[in-house]
Amino acid sequence: MEHHFSISPRILLHLGEDLIKNESIALFELIKNSYDACAKKCEIDFHFEDLKLTRITIKDDGFGMTKEIIENVWLIVGTDNKKKILEPNSCGRIPLGEKGIGRLGIHKLGNKITLYSKSIGNSEVEVNIDWDTLYKAQKIDDFKIDLSENETAKEFTNSTGTKIVIENLKTTWDRRQLREVYRNINSLNSPFTETNDTFRVITTSNNNVFEGLPNFEDIKKDALYFGHCKMEGKEITEFNYKFKPWKSLEKVEQGRKITLNDLLEEDRILKKYPQKNEFEEIDLNKSKIGSIEFDIIIFDMDAQILNFANSEKTSLREYLKMNGGIRVYRDGIRVYNYGERDNDWLGIDLKRVQRVGGNVSNNIIIGSVKLERANSFGLTEKTNREGFIENESYDDFQEAINYVLSLFVRERNNDKSFLTALYKKHRSVEPVLSDLNDLVSIVEKKVEDKDVKEEIVTYLHRINDQYKEVKEVLIKSANAGLNLSVVIHEIDKLINQLTGCIERNEKEKAIKISQMLEKIIRGYSAMIKKSDIKLNSLSKIVSIALDNYEFRFSDHSINIITNWKENKLQAYLAEAESISVVTNLLDNAIYWLTYARKSERYISVYITDQIEGYISIIVSDNGPGFNIPVDVAIKPFMTGKPHNIGSGLGLHVANEMMNAMNGKLLFISDENEIEFPQAVKNNKANKAIIALCFPIQKK
Repeated sequence: MEHHFSISPRILLHLGEDLIKNESIALFELIKNSYDACAKKCEIDFHFEDLKLTRITIKDDGFGMTKEIIENVWLIVGTDNKKKILEPNSCGRIPLGEKGIGRLGIHKLGNKITLYSKSIGNSEVEVNIDWDTLYKAQKIDDFKIDLSENETAKEFTNSTGTKIVIENLKTTWDRRQLREVYRNINSLNSPFTETNDTFRVITTSNNNVFEGLPNFEDIKKDALYFGHCKMEGKEITEFNYKFKPWKSLEKVEQGRKITLNDLLEEDRILKKYPQKNEFEEIDLNKSKIGSIEFDIIIFDMDAQILNFANSEKTSLREYLKMNGGIRVYRDGIRVYNYGERDNDWLGIDLKRVQRVGGNVSNNIIIGSVKLERANSFGLTEKTNREGFIENESYDDFQEAINYVLSLFVRERNNDKSFLTALYKKHRSVEPVLSDLNDLVSIVEKKVEDKDVKEEIVTYLHRINDQYKEVKEVLIKSANAGLNLSVVIHEIDKLINQLTGCIERNEKEKAIKISQMLEKIIRGYSAMIKKSDIKLNSLSKIVSIALDNYEFRFSDHSINIITNWKENKLQAYLAEAESISVVTNLLDNAIYWLTYARKSERYISVYITDQIEGYISIIVSDNGPGFNIPVDVAIKPFMTGKPHNIGSGLGLHVANEMMNAMNGKLLFISDENEIEFPQAVKNNKANKAIIALCFPIQKK
């Protein structure tokens, strides 16, 4: 005996409740239907009676529906009428709705529904739905819907379109919820796109509930950093970054602009976040994503800077709290729920927590990602209308946006650092020591009791000395930690090679690798031993540092140009710390040579007395050079590396250690300042020049 499924009418209630998360998405689905109907305008009206919202009306001027379409399409749940349509309709639009369940969003909003629709050359159709009767129905066929044609049109006398009136609302809407829905409706179109004349959403009300809300154009004036780019295939094809200081920032002489031509050639290639220090390229065409446009504005919410903004600070903060983040738009219409407060889809806030300094947060940015539906079919929307299915194409999409975002943030960091230096109240290189000295002066002036004064000053001097000791230990520990990560990586590689040699019975090669392993361990030991400042040979420092990285140079096909063997120059330095600093610079050079994909790679380590008063180790290479200002490069947590990878401490620690040895770290921008050996010039290994200057006289 055959049986068949029967469906409870309550399934319609569950579909509406479960597939449509909230009222904003329900309205959004109805707006999408207007878009698919080639409407130029969709009006949403919120009607109040006695300060209570009683009716929501959605009306468009699209091509409307006939009685047959309503019967055979609109009233059939899950129809494939629009499924996977990638061809433009009569107005050139590719339909947004795919699953045929968006109309169930009406039930999310209210129980009494009246629909009017008129298409060209046909009578106006009226539909009345009372969802309350659904609760009483035993079978789906018991749920009756009133469908009729109006001989005399009630709503569309000389036009086409659809009007939906929703009453007996299911939610008691408060002011906060209404303003939230208003915000979501206004986010349907990208704020970075000029007014969309082909499709506009207009929100009205007979209540003042929406008055006084700030808009994007007003808020945008308070931003300082602006970015726009376009990605196609594997590359960034357009790139514009602007730092636009307000007139009130009088100390800033002018803004700054970066274009595609200013980027390193390698920076233009889209890359995933590196795994094991290796970048993997992204191909948007292969992932069926098509071209992407990305716009962003970044605000500076630091009080010392924000005080110069000509705006109401509380309103700005509230607007960014509600609207901050990066949203996604396809064919000019928003894809929910990217950019909402509970969806950190790019991990922006997470990265800020995981890494100190150098990152932005969602509540200081407003961004827009634009896609073309016809070319982005690798990205499929989830049934519940909350973003894309998280497949390989989505992963590549996410990685591409994160990569370009990191380039904009890098440029913003440069300008923010410059701005902070101009306006920060305490611009001392040593802020803590400076504050302590200021405090001593205040105590000596303000405290009259001699005994109390002496006791407080004694404590402050003791704190000063202890701070210096703690800082010295932390700097050395940080440097050891930076080098340790590299050493562990190299040892791991060599152990794997040694294991392979032993398994293949390659005795001579196994002995050679064992010797190299011992040399690396010995070299690292030399870096972490405590050493005093005394007269030392710079050749010894360079030779140990180069030996430490012998395997890495070979592994990355890097040629070394150096004069340490024939050099006898000496200076005052601490051996372990000096080896560590040179190793730090070598690690940087290896990274940038590898990143730039140079076919021939050269690093120069040159000992010279050309800088007066010092004997110097000058490290340079034939890589891309510096991509961030040198004064920014030595600040903690600042990096020029893509995806903001690394700790951003390398050059800062190197600079601090040189200062501790009474030396200095110099960035040399003009290659002609130093007379390099001919081999360095011939191989153009005079880029990214850093001089480690050690004093000739003991200080």
